[in-house]
Amino acid sequence: MALPGVAAGQETKASVPAVPLPGRIVSVNPFTPLWGWFQGEYESRISKSLTFAVAGSYVEWGGDPTLNLDAKVRWYGQERAPQGLGMAASLGVGRIDRDPSINCDYAPVVPNCTTRERGTLTAPAFAVEGQYQWLLGSKRNTAVAVGFGAKRYLVGDGEIDSPVRPTGRITIGYAF
Repeated sequence: MALPGVAAGQETKASVPAVPLPGRIVSVNPFTPLWGWFQGEYESRISKSLTFAVAGSYVEWGGDPTLNLDAKVRWYGQERAPQGLGMAASLGVGRIDRDPSINCDYAPVVPNCTTRERGTLTAPAFAVEGQYQWLLGSKRNTAVAVGFGAKRYLVGDGEIDSPVRPTGRITIGYAF
């Protein structure tokens, strides 16, 4: 017996249900351990276009080892969070182990030098970043993200070599 609208010998195809987007991702940078560093993040969807993330990293910048902890709000304009193009703003804190240094401003006649002693500086920071995140696999449970941005440490003049530093993100993670 043939179904209405289906020719004899023709098969019907059941519609394939769309795989729902995962709501959480745990990811790490697989390359930073090569330098003795770390970068990782936990991200959770809070609406169709927003996620909240907690990120941590340990990197060395200009000879100063830096430990960071940040809270991020990431916006996905296409309303498919946590997939696709995202823009984030973050607030956090950084602990910077400073090496001693001498900085001189060579004025035309007399040099003006300042010294910085070895020490640890803990400072608040804020950052912005852009990123793109792919969710791969039949269940979309493999997350791959790349991005870049900038972070500003809220410190006094001369406390660190550069209070504004570039940031980068290359992470691979598990989405669930």
